[in-house]
Amino acid sequence: MYDSRKKANHNVNKKQSKSYRSLVAAALLASSLFQFIAPVLAEGTKAGESISNTATATYEDPLDPGTKINTTSNTVVVTVAEVAGITVTASGITDSTPADPVKVGDTVNYTYTITNVGNDPTKFRVPNLARVTGPGVAGTLEVSTDGGATFTPISGSELITGSIPVGGSVQVRVPVTVQPGAQPNDIINVTLGDTPGDAQNQARSPNGGDVYTVDNPDTGVTGEVAGVPVNGVREASATQKATVNQSVKTYALATVLKTRSDYNNAGTPLIDDDKLTYALGLRVELNDPTGNGITPAPLAGTAIKGLTGARILVSDAIPANTELAAAPTPPPGWQAVYTTDAVTINANAATWTLTQPVNLSTVTRIGFVNDPNVVTSVSPGQTVNGFNVQVKVKAGVTAPLTVNNIAQLFGQTSGVPPVDTNGDSIPDNLIYDESGDQNPSNYDGKTIPPGSTDPDGDGIPNTPSTITDGSIDTPAELTTTGTDTGNNNSGTGPGGEANTFVLDVAVPSAVLNGPDRAPDATGPNNNNDDFTNKSSFVPTDKKPGDKIDPSPVAFTNTIKNSGTVPSSISLIPTPPATPADLPVNSVVTITNGSESRSYVWDGTAFLFDTDNNPATTNSPIDATTEYITIPAVAPGASVNYGVEVNLPPNTALSTDTGKGFPVPITAFIDDTTPGLGAETAKNITIDRVYTGFLKLLKESRVLPGTGPAVQGNDGTFSVDPKKPAPGNIIEYRITYTNISEAQSGTGNVTLKADKVVIVEDGTLSTTAGDGKNNWAKDSDVNGQIDTSNIVGTAKDTGASTIQFYSGATGTNSSIDQTGTTADTDVSKYINTVTGIVQPGEKREFIFQRKVN
Repeated sequence: MYDSRKKANHNVNKKQSKSYRSLVAAALLASSLFQFIAPVLAEGTKAGESISNTATATYEDPLDPGTKINTTSNTVVVTVAEVAGITVTASGITDSTPADPVKVGDTVNYTYTITNVGNDPTKFRVPNLARVTGPGVAGTLEVSTDGGATFTPISGSELITGSIPVGGSVQVRVPVTVQPGAQPNDIINVTLGDTPGDAQNQARSPNGGDVYTVDNPDTGVTGEVAGVPVNGVREASATQKATVNQSVKTYALATVLKTRSDYNNAGTPLIDDDKLTYALGLRVELNDPTGNGITPAPLAGTAIKGLTGARILVSDAIPANTELAAAPTPPPGWQAVYTTDAVTINANAATWTLTQPVNLSTVTRIGFVNDPNVVTSVSPGQTVNGFNVQVKVKAGVTAPLTVNNIAQLFGQTSGVPPVDTNGDSIPDNLIYDESGDQNPSNYDGKTIPPGSTDPDGDGIPNTPSTITDGSIDTPAELTTTGTDTGNNNSGTGPGGEANTFVLDVAVPSAVLNGPDRAPDATGPNNNNDDFTNKSSFVPTDKKPGDKIDPSPVAFTNTIKNSGTVPSSISLIPTPPATPADLPVNSVVTITNGSESRSYVWDGTAFLFDTDNNPATTNSPIDATTEYITIPAVAPGASVNYGVEVNLPPNTALSTDTGKGFPVPITAFIDDTTPGLGAETAKNITIDRVYTGFLKLLKESRVLPGTGPAVQGNDGTFSVDPKKPAPGNIIEYRITYTNISEAQSGTGNVTLKADKVVIVEDGTLSTTAGDGKNNWAKDSDVNGQIDTSNIVGTAKDTGASTIQFYSGATGTNSSIDQTGTTADTDVSKYINTVTGIVQPGEKREFIFQRKVN
C-alpha cells in the first residue's frame, strides 16, 4: 500500500466533483454601471471577509482625440463564503522502548495532525478508534492541543474538539500494543479516519471511523461566520506503518529558507539610504532526505526566554552597519518578536519581547514565533512563508559595504520532551537549522549536523549542532560560514550559508538591464544572467519528437541609468554563452517607441537585417544606426523597451530538449566605437523562449493482483512494453514536470504552469492497433472491458481533484467504481491540478487497472 506521508496534500473526489466557486464580475457598459454579485468561495481567504472593488477606466471624446478622460465606478462589496476544510497527516511514530527495535509487548505511538484548512473556525470529530492491520491492538486514542507536549485520553466513543482556528491543528496519538506471535518484519499499519486512498479534504461519505469537520454554532465562537459551510462536511484520513524488529526513528526535519527579495538604493550615489529586504520561510520535510531512515515528525515549539508557551522561533540577526528599517507584518498565526540583547548572545539564549521597541535602531535581532493559540506545530509537508525583514544602512556608512545575513530556526520534535541536563533553561535536544541551503535541521546530506552528538549511531543527533550567534561581521567568519551565491538557498556544506550582497558607490556611467520593472535583477550567478522566460504556443497534435514552427514571442525589458550623469543607452542582441542553444535563423527585433531594428542569428553572430527580410541582405552590426539607442536617460530613471523573438521552422520542443532558447540582450553606454566594443558600462539580460514547458512522461508497471507472478522487469516503472496476465494489475504513472528554469537570484520572470488538467481517456481507440488509449475498451469482444478500475488508486502526489467518467465514450459523470463494462466502470479520469506547478517541480498522477 502507499505510504500516506506521500499523499498529504492530494484531493480525490469520492463522488462527482461539484464546483462551489462563484463569479464576481463588474462591467462598465455604455456609460452606465452594471454589477453582478454572487457569493464567493476562496480557499485561504477568511470566511465573512468583505472584498471591495472599484472599477476605473479612461476614455476619449472623439472631438478631442488624444485627451484621456478618467472615470471611477461605485464600489461593490462581496463577502467570502464559509468553506470547511480538513487534512489528516502522518506525524511520526515513537516506540515505548526507543533503545531497541519494535517487539512484542511494546507500545508504539502513531501520531497524526488534524488541521483546519478551511477559511472559518471549525470543530473536528475524532473517533476513539483507528483501523489496525498486522499484529497490533490499539488502545484509547489521545488528543493534544499544545503541539504534542501533553496528550489527554478520549473518554467515550468519540471526541468533538473545541473550536479550531483557520490554520490551527490538534494532534491525535494512537497507542498500539505489539501482540504475542508478532514476527520480525511484520508490518503494523494504523489508519486514522476512513477515506479512499487516504484522500484529504473530501466531502464526507459516512463510514465508521470517520474524522470530519463539525461546524461551530453561529454565536458564541470567536471568528465564526453565521451559516453552514457551502461545501458541507469534509473528512480525511492518513496511514502510518511500523515494522516489527526494526527501530522507529522520529525527528523533525525543518529547513529555514532565506532570499534577498529587494534592493533599493534610493537613486542616490551614497549608500547610507539604501534598503535591503529579505524573505524568510519555514519548511518541514514530508519525507526523509537524509537517507537515515527517519520518520519525519512535526516541528513544535521550545522554551524561548521572555515569551510564554512553547514557541517555534525564526530569528534573523540585523547585519553589521545596518538597522531594522520597519516593523514586519507576520503571516497569520505568527507574531513578530524583538530583542535588544547584544548580538554576541545566541538567539535562543536572548530575551525576546512581543512589544515593538520605540527606537527600531536598538533592535539586534528580529524574529517570528507561532501564536500558540492558533499554530501549535508545523506538520510534515507544510511550508510557512511571509516572514519579511527590511534593513537599512546606518547613517554615515560609506561604500563599499558587504552585507552578510543568515537566518536561524529553533524548535523541538513534536512529542519528544525537552531535555536540559545543565539547567540553563535551554533544551539540549533542540531542532536547529540555518538558512542558505536545502538541508533540513543542519544535516549535510546523510551526515548529522556539525558539532552534534549521536552516541547510538542511529543517524539522529542527541544534541543539536553548534549554535552560532548568526552575525557574520568579519571576512574570516564569512569564509568559515560559506555563501549562498545564487540567493536561492542552494549553498552546500555543513551548517548554513550566508546571503551576501555588496553595496558600492555609484559611478558616472553605469547601466542596469533586466526583466520588466526589474532592471537590477540578478541571475543564478550575477546580474549578467538574469532572465525572463516565456513560452510559445504548442499545437494540440504535437507529440514528443515532433518539431514546430513557433509563433513569435514578445518580451518587455527595463533599462535603468544607475550612474550619476545623463546617458544614452544602446541595445543589441549578443551571442548566447553556448551558441548552439539558439537555432540558426532565429530573428530578434528590438523596439523602443516608434523605432525597431531586426537581427538574424547565423549560429555565430547576430547580423543586422538591412532590408527587413531575414532571408536576404544581412550584414554585421557595425554602425550606430543599426541598434536602438534611448537618448539622454536621467540618473536613476528607468525605461521599458520591447523584444520579439521568432524562432525558425523545425524547432525542437523544449519538453524534448529540457531547455529554452536564450537571447541575451546587452544594454551599454556607447564609447563612440560602432557596435558593442570594450565598453565597461554594460549589462545583459536574457529573454528565453520555451516551446512548451510542462513535460508529460507516461510509464507503467505490472503488479501481481490475483494473477500469476510478474515476469522479468515488468514490475518496474518504465516506458517499455509489458506483458500482464489476467488477474494482474497495470499501474500507470504520468509524471508531469515543469522543465523551465527555476527562480534563482532576484527579479527574474519564471514560467509557472497554472490550471493544469490531465485527461486519461481509455476510449480513444477506434481501430485495433491505432496506438490510442483502449484500456476501457472491449477489444477482444468477449463481453467485458479489457481492464477494470481499481477503486481508491487514482491519486496525485500534489493537491488535485480527480473526476471519474464512465460509458463507451467516457462522457457520463460517474464515481470511483469498478465493473466489467464501460457503463459500470471508469472509462476516463480527469485530474484537475490545484494551484501552480512551479519551475523545476515534478508531480505524479497514478491509477491502476486490473486485467480482466
